[in-house]
Amino acid sequence: LVRIVTAVRESLNEGTSFAKSLGAHNKVFPPLYINMVEAGEASGTLEAVLERLADFMENQARLKGKVTGALAYPVLMAIVGTILVGFLMVAVVPKVTAIFDNLGQQLPWYTRLLIFVSDIVAGYWWLLIGLIVVGVIGFRRWKAKPEGRKKWDKFRLRVPLFGRLNLLVAVARFSRTLSTLLSSGVPLLTAMGIVKNVLENALLEEVVSNAIGSIREGESIAVPLKKSGEFPPMVTHMIAVGERSGQLEQMLENVSRAYEADVEVRVQALTSLLEPLMIVVMGGLVGFITMAILMPLIQMNDMVK
Repeated sequence: LVRIVTAVRESLNEGTSFAKSLGAHNKVFPPLYINMVEAGEASGTLEAVLERLADFMENQARLKGKVTGALAYPVLMAIVGTILVGFLMVAVVPKVTAIFDNLGQQLPWYTRLLIFVSDIVAGYWWLLIGLIVVGVIGFRRWKAKPEGRKKWDKFRLRVPLFGRLNLLVAVARFSRTLSTLLSSGVPLLTAMGIVKNVLENALLEEVVSNAIGSIREGESIAVPLKKSGEFPPMVTHMIAVGERSGQLEQMLENVSRAYEADVEVRVQALTSLLEPLMIVVMGGLVGFITMAILMPLIQMNDMVK
């Protein structure tokens, strides 16, 4: 980073504009930065634009941090629970079930099921890991293809519990980014092109691409977004009102604030739902293993008495 900043400073000393100096390092500075800086230089409001850009990046980082942080605990519980159950299946269950083999008595169905699963995990763990690795690699390659990515991103918007949250995050990002760009003086078509690349969803990117084509033909922003059926009606309505009143930037800002607040509420609710659910699931699995091991021992003890 020091090397890049030094190169930008040297470029400025040579008389190159700030935007072009940043553009020479487009792997570090995305089009969002460069176009906003260029608009700020052209309008003489570079200081205000940079401050707006800093606020934008801080807001995006805060929103992403809340979503990631809220889901980290349930994911961690799932990983720990999987490791624990795997350890029980491989190291504990085979030793205990060896006792049952020596007894030769009829075991309950749930104990037989546990022994069957344990034998598969303990005997073919290498095959299971191999299948998981192959599955992950195959999925990543499929998702890397345009059609695969589009289908996966469509699924992400439709999946129960998380689908609505993914849509809210994307709409909030769309509204906040477009509002920031337009407020900084970036032309609408250029701003839409930049917004398309920050959505991180192939289906919504296609919707924005179609909207860019419609805008070039003289249509408003709201019409193609509404026709797509992917953007919530409230969003398209507020955009339409903003276009008619000449306050599009402010309306987009209002949309982003509303949806960011909705994201925070839903993330909190989702976390409150997932945490006890994970506890119940993990407790149920461990309880099943414990019951499947103890019940035959209890029955054997009763027979001895």
